[in-house]
Amino acid sequence: MKIATLNIDWARKKNSSGTAEFLNQFDFDFLILTEAIDLDLQNFPYQYLCSPIPENTVYENLNYSEYLKGEKAFRTVLYSKIPYSKKYAVTDEKTNLALEFETELGKIVFYCTIIGTWFNRKPFVDIELQNTIHDCRKIYAENKNIFIVGDFNTSFRKGEEQFSINLKTTEALKNLFEELNIIPVTSEIKENIDHIIIPKVFSPNTEFRIFVDKNVVSDHKGISISVKKI
Repeated sequence: MKIATLNIDWARKKNSSGTAEFLNQFDFDFLILTEAIDLDLQNFPYQYLCSPIPENTVYENLNYSEYLKGEKAFRTVLYSKIPYSKKYAVTDEKTNLALEFETELGKIVFYCTIIGTWFNRKPFVDIELQNTIHDCRKIYAENKNIFIVGDFNTSFRKGEEQFSINLKTTEALKNLFEELNIIPVTSEIKENIDHIIIPKVFSPNTEFRIFVDKNVVSDHKGISISVKKI
């Protein structure tokens, strides 16, 4: 099973059709986009969007309608080849999305997130971190097969602290991963702040790769993993 994530920076470096055309060349089972717009991706019969950012008004410091020239802004979008079987409540529906799927790995939940929509600016970063921690603990109580995917604005590599929001956020995330028995299998990718966090039980059967480098589609790397059934 192939899972991928990419922050497309509201598809600003390529136009929306160019970004869609680029992404359509890849064959993933699940694709999570952050800082997204509504793209038509032909490889995916199913598209699930978080609630849109309010239009034509300033929301958390920015009028997104003006910034994106009329495009609707979605912080997280999940594309899938299969329909979801259950939707979980999240604290902030404009930032997060939590969906359960019946897959070859069993019933798994994707929790899609951005932590640091304004990087280290408060109060946003603290709220987004706490929302993620709170939501994931609740989901884990129902389904231990939780995959946390998205833009963490954090590198977990030693010596790359400059790519992270702050030490407090990094440590809080590491503590959450330990508590939920999950692991950031993408943590060793250099200068990378987007991650796919998976249950430890799947990690021995997982490979990761960069499917697009920084500054091709956006200022983020696109990363993917391949998980084999145990």
